Amino acid sequence: MKLLKNCKDYKWVILITCFLMEFICLGFCSGNPGLYTKAVTEALEIKRSIYSLTTSFRFIVQTITALYFGSLVNRFGVKKMVGVGLTSLTVSVLVRALATQAYHFFISSALWGVGIVFSGSTIAGTIVRRWFKEDVGKYTGIVMSANGIGGAIAAQIITPIINNGEVFGYRKAYFLSAIVSFAISAVILVFLRERPVGSSDEPYKKATKKARGTMWDGIPFDTLKRKPYYYATIAMVFLTGISLQCIGTISVVYLTDLQLPTQYIATTVTVSSLCLTVTKMLVGIVYDKKGLRFTLLMCLTCACFAFILKGLLINSLLGMIMAMIASILTTFAAPMETVMLPLLTNDLFGASSYMKALGIFISANSLGLCLGTPLADIYFDMFGTYRPCFWFFTIIIILVIIGYQFILRAAYKDKKAIMEAENNEKLETTC
Repeated sequence: MKLLKNCKDYKWVILITCFLMEFICLGFCSGNPGLYTKAVTEALEIKRSIYSLTTSFRFIVQTITALYFGSLVNRFGVKKMVGVGLTSLTVSVLVRALATQAYHFFISSALWGVGIVFSGSTIAGTIVRRWFKEDVGKYTGIVMSANGIGGAIAAQIITPIINNGEVFGYRKAYFLSAIVSFAISAVILVFLRERPVGSSDEPYKKATKKARGTMWDGIPFDTLKRKPYYYATIAMVFLTGISLQCIGTISVVYLTDLQLPTQYIATTVTVSSLCLTVTKMLVGIVYDKKGLRFTLLMCLTCACFAFILKGLLINSLLGMIMAMIASILTTFAAPMETVMLPLLTNDLFGASSYMKALGIFISANSLGLCLGTPLADIYFDMFGTYRPCFWFFTIIIILVIIGYQFILRAAYKDKKAIMEAENNEKLETTC
């Protein structure tokens, strides 16, 4: 009880609470959507391109909702909005369990989109930022690693339920997810606190060291809106979202279409989820130690090689080895959607613009995710294969890598000037 009463120590309770939130939101309930695709489309006789629109609805709602993220959190508080997010997430899973028509999945996806914004990486990153003033990358990575654990556990539990021989066996998997979501959500809302006593979202003017994981005052949003590299960053986030959605959603179906063994595909999903647990923490630590430029390059290069390997896959022993390597490389790319967005926002633009800029970046990422799978599925319906899609997205990732080099150069030039001005002001005040 002493721990719960001590605000200084309560940040560790908050860290566990955020971990559980990402376990259920990004992991157990949202991870491995590709496991359901074949079962749902065959049971309800829905074309894959139509079914993929459910993902689009999710990301459209996610895009719109994220635009108002900062104002809603400021008005109603973190805890209430997390409650909204977890409730929406649980109800969305129940709707999917009861769905009989395609439009039922569209309704579910709208609720899912709201749930992701207010119980996913955006709000988790905000909570971590409020409670931890240094090594933000490390603690953000720890929280986001719950995605991998939740996905790994879900893959092993849900796969046999979906493939139990029943036409509508997938519904039992959805019902189980809804029950788990409700139970964990109740625990989260009991222990979640708004912020440390006496703290606020004012700029952090007393950082103890110039570490990459600390906060800085940043660029006022009105000024930021006049910076070309701000809009270039939005474009890079958007293109990354399009590409990474291809990795996340169609990969399982692609392996199924290649007629690789079902259990082996489930194993690749499990290994990927477990690796994701490590890589999300690793990416956060690498960011704290090596900085944004190195970390972005590492994640995007891994995405590039994962696409190349998947584009070369065939149904053979070598193909199975390549599929496993690609799945592991993918786990170094996935943090671009979760761990890296809050860190990138703070690193480039600082506390002054953090809430507004992060909401817009989440919207841009969601819009990209919205388009990624439908583009790939339309191609599949036309030509019967996903293979060329991986080569297309490889080119996109290469362009993103190049784009970020120009963005970082311009943004860091402004950041250096602002921080030097702050230091000069402090010296003048001291004298």
